[in-house]
Amino acid sequence: MKVVLLGGSGYVGKGIIQELSLYEEIELVSMSRHGGTNEDKEKWPKVSWNRIDLDKPETWQKEVATADWVIDLIGVLLAKNYNEYYKKTIKPVMNVIKFIEKKTENTKFLFVSANSAPLGMGAYMKAKLVLEDELSKRLGTRALFVYPGLIYHKERPTVYAVATVLNSLAKIKPLKKLVESLRPVARARFAVEIRKLLLGQDSYLIHRVKE
Repeated sequence: MKVVLLGGSGYVGKGIIQELSLYEEIELVSMSRHGGTNEDKEKWPKVSWNRIDLDKPETWQKEVATADWVIDLIGVLLAKNYNEYYKKTIKPVMNVIKFIEKKTENTKFLFVSANSAPLGMGAYMKAKLVLEDELSKRLGTRALFVYPGLIYHKERPTVYAVATVLNSLAKIKPLKKLVESLRPVARARFAVEIRKLLLGQDSYLIHRVKE
């Protein structure tokens, strides 16, 4: 199985690579603007670390054309407005989505959406929903969505601290529903859920939790 990770050299991507690299039957290709660091290449030598520009088809189409799965990890968490989210999150990935739609028959696309967004991040959520809609229209059943919330790991101390607080608040009954909608998930657990889906198994992350 060939898996292409768009944005694979990032924080979430490396967590997925850590998990999937344990399986000999999975071929991993990481694609990002910066490629991979020397440390990445030494840690995961079997991964193909590609430096790409999604506006330059010659840098990525060959790999995507032969992929069983493409996982989208591209985007930003914080932006000034929807236009910036569109520029950084939607527009680049649409090139890949259209290519898969027109030029492949079996390639599937796994989109990391979001369960919900905190107050004040409506533009972030709008961008996620726009991409969900485009994928559904263009790829149909070849598109799969997961709905995590805050993906945390000790590598990012601030995010880890926030997640720790949220997990503690979840034990307080009146606040449990609120925390569930924010859906904190450990990076390692998230990677395991992604692996399960790629192998045709079920995952709780394919279902949104209502606020």
